[in-house]
Amino acid sequence: MNYPNPNTDQKSALISNILRLGLAGGLIWWLISTGSIKLEYLTVQMERLPVFLAGILSLIIGMTLSGFRYWELLKGSKAPLSLGESMKSCAIMFFFTQCVLGPASGDVARFFYSSRINGNRSGTGAAIMIDRFIGTMGLFMLAGLGMMLNWELVESSETLRMIAVPLLALLSGLWLSFFLGLLSLIKNRKTSLVTGAIFPSLAAVLCFGHFSSFVGNEIGPALFLVSCAALLSPVLAPELLHGGFIHDRILGRSKLGEKTSEFISALLLYRKSSISLFKTIAITAAQHMLFILALFLFALSQRLPAAPGFTEVFFAAPLSFLAGVIPAPAAGLGVNEAAFETLLNLASNGTVTAGASIYLMHRIWTTLFSLTGLPFVLAKKSKSVAS
Repeated sequence: MNYPNPNTDQKSALISNILRLGLAGGLIWWLISTGSIKLEYLTVQMERLPVFLAGILSLIIGMTLSGFRYWELLKGSKAPLSLGESMKSCAIMFFFTQCVLGPASGDVARFFYSSRINGNRSGTGAAIMIDRFIGTMGLFMLAGLGMMLNWELVESSETLRMIAVPLLALLSGLWLSFFLGLLSLIKNRKTSLVTGAIFPSLAAVLCFGHFSSFVGNEIGPALFLVSCAALLSPVLAPELLHGGFIHDRILGRSKLGEKTSEFISALLLYRKSSISLFKTIAITAAQHMLFILALFLFALSQRLPAAPGFTEVFFAAPLSFLAGVIPAPAAGLGVNEAAFETLLNLASNGTVTAGASIYLMHRIWTTLFSLTGLPFVLAKKSKSVAS
């Protein structure tokens, strides 16, 4: 796997950055004009200083776990780095993601710096690709769990009832399809199909069990359909490989086919390293929970009109993190704040009206801690100049 050179196509990068900055600026202006972001909301109550410091500690530990995640995945892809170098690479990634505009994203920077040390570009690229995949799938799972923790509110809110069915179906279908496809590649189709057959059975229990009419008549059938559809994944996943029917006849010459082949090739590197994948999944779950906890602790310590409960933050945070996938400067500046504001307002039934200020506090401290990557960037550049 190869990343493009970040120094190429400067004109396209400039246009892209102007559009992204326009999007971010427009969203931030809208949030300020509606009163969601105010300077006083970004200040900390002195009596709540220990809670605020606990939030900062949660954020630091969560960011540090990225280095452990990356270290574990590099071992599995046979492109190992020392734990210290993995930590440095992730610090560089955070710096580029949060502080640098341009085509050199955090993952691109991490790829170049890591592969210069271990000399294994394909293994490094595979580790980064799987790292992003596991992180995204983890957010899908937490988003569904966050909805379940607020189930009484979902059933009582007409807006959330409209959102719940398609959103749960989408999150569950994507997660289950990727999980069963991965299982078929690492183990075999039979194992994946037998495992996948469990999920339609569980969905059928929702349809015919003693649950509310909303769960039995709407949620249950939707989950049953997507879990049945996901059983196609173990059958199709091997066909997406080089030599597979779908790849050779349909995807082979397209950009999508190229990216699909890269992703599946990355997965296959972990066929004999499933323990590394499971360790990474556990670390990722802990990391996501620490970031959600940090948001909640920041909210408790800020001078807000009303503070959210933990379940409300849990509902809004994973989907807000996913919103940052949209290309935007500084890791989704404006996009994440607007998403968190909207979702937290829905989850709290209109009680919490300053969700954007909570997320902005989280972003400010994430950006400050990402500056720890700057010395490593400067050191690498100095070595390049010297050589």
